[in-house]
Amino acid sequence: MRIKRLLLTPLILARYGTVWPDQVVLPGSTHRVAINPRDDRAYKKLVMDSVRRRLSTPMVFWRDHVAHLTPSLCMDIGANYGECFAFGDYPASRCVAVEANPILVPYLERTRDAHPDAERIAVVSCLASEKDGGEGELFYTEKWTGGGSALRGDEYSQSARVPCRSMDAVAAENDPQAQGPLVIKMDVEGYEGRVLAGFSSLFARERAAGILEFSTTMLGKAGTPADAVFGRLAERFSLYLTFRRSRRLLPLADWAAFRRRFPAPHAHCDLAFFSDPTCIAPGWRVEEAA
Repeated sequence: MRIKRLLLTPLILARYGTVWPDQVVLPGSTHRVAINPRDDRAYKKLVMDSVRRRLSTPMVFWRDHVAHLTPSLCMDIGANYGECFAFGDYPASRCVAVEANPILVPYLERTRDAHPDAERIAVVSCLASEKDGGEGELFYTEKWTGGGSALRGDEYSQSARVPCRSMDAVAAENDPQAQGPLVIKMDVEGYEGRVLAGFSSLFARERAAGILEFSTTMLGKAGTPADAVFGRLAERFSLYLTFRRSRRLLPLADWAAFRRRFPAPHAHCDLAFFSDPTCIAPGWRVEEAA
């Protein structure tokens, strides 16, 4: 990353007036994201990518589907610096950014406060879990905040006790009628299966669209086998493989189709899911089934 950083220094200086900006402007948006530029994850994913006009697939998915569905509720679960929720507009939606890492919450609040729809955005500092109440332990390192997890690992230098919340409870607090569409993004480093266990209202929504990180190894470490998590989602939703920086969707009919695409023991990708095909935003191309 050091070589790329040096090569991009003139562009970063031209855009931000410093090589260590404490906020970035997302490509295609006027919204600002507050960051710690000494966090390698923030520098790589936000500072460097913004000057190269690069957007992650989850960011594009979020913006497109919030605009398409005009959801009553949007939930950015595992928000990190909030680059997904900061990318959208919420004139008629309630948006919730859920983040467990306590060192990121002040940045999220600054990002929220600078957003034109700030009054419709809530920052919830908690560990998304299958239960509502009590505390859990989050492991993280300030040098790369993107890897914070409820799963202990040798790569983590710090830990914190944080409240546990179910997404059913958080959703009910922010959208008590639960009558409109729902858009979610979930990236919780292997805890996705645990979160889904406490999110039954997601499966009851008439219209929903979401994208989540899917790591077979990390899901297994959390005690939620990947095939079981996949199967739970497939009971209600159509599942699709997404592709990096692309609006392509590859249908995955079942677990066997997933394994044909990823035969190795470890698979790591982003899966999109929809309650019905009309929830897919214009511009997203569905390819021939795997």
